[in-house]
Amino acid sequence: MSPTRRCAVVAHRGGGGEVAENTWSAVEHVAALGLTWMETDLRATADGVVVLSHDADLARTAGDPRRIAELTWEELAAVDAGDGRPFVRLDQALTAHPGISFNIDLKDSAVLQPALRAVRAADALGRVRFASFSARRLAVLRRQEPRATTSLGVGDVARLMVRSQAALPVRRGRRTGSNEQVDAVQVPISFHRIPVVTPRFISQAHAFGMEVHVWTVDDPEQMRALANSGVDAVITDRPTLALDVLG
Repeated sequence: MSPTRRCAVVAHRGGGGEVAENTWSAVEHVAALGLTWMETDLRATADGVVVLSHDADLARTAGDPRRIAELTWEELAAVDAGDGRPFVRLDQALTAHPGISFNIDLKDSAVLQPALRAVRAADALGRVRFASFSARRLAVLRRQEPRATTSLGVGDVARLMVRSQAALPVRRGRRTGSNEQVDAVQVPISFHRIPVVTPRFISQAHAFGMEVHVWTVDDPEQMRALANSGVDAVITDRPTLALDVLG
């Protein structure tokens, strides 16, 4: 059965199951697939340069124990990010690929201000969604930049879950714990064995004007089931597969 509405594909870390994650190869992979959105993570160097990296240190991706926050950009640029090239700077990615929108996870508070400066300098607020597990971090960003678009933080997601699980009437109106700068709720299928993506949760999010994006979905059957349930996007390490499955 095909989905009744189109479910978008978002490349998690640029498609980490198909190319080296958060590298230039990953950004180019997203562009080659013709995808609109790439999900990625941000860290800041000691001198405030924002780079694409999930981890705080280089141990897993480069076999180097040093932390990104302890290195200058000049030092980090000498490290192989995983594809034989230096780490990707956010400002350079935004400039080099104007056709890609970036869903960027602010991994810590230190990266918030330099990331916002980089996005403003690239005139890219219209194609960036800021994300974070920290609802407080996102609230600070919204206050500082009213034009910014964000997802929901964990605390606001929890409130939305409680409301949907309590079988309260689905209502339309002001977005829970947020404002009109929020366009999406990004969640796992379940959390500690508690289902998150249920029909009522999807309905509640849609009633508040938010899309539902589910991470990280690499199984074809789960992709189909989520698309048929009405979610708006799957965030996946296997975007090529997802495009084949979802069309």
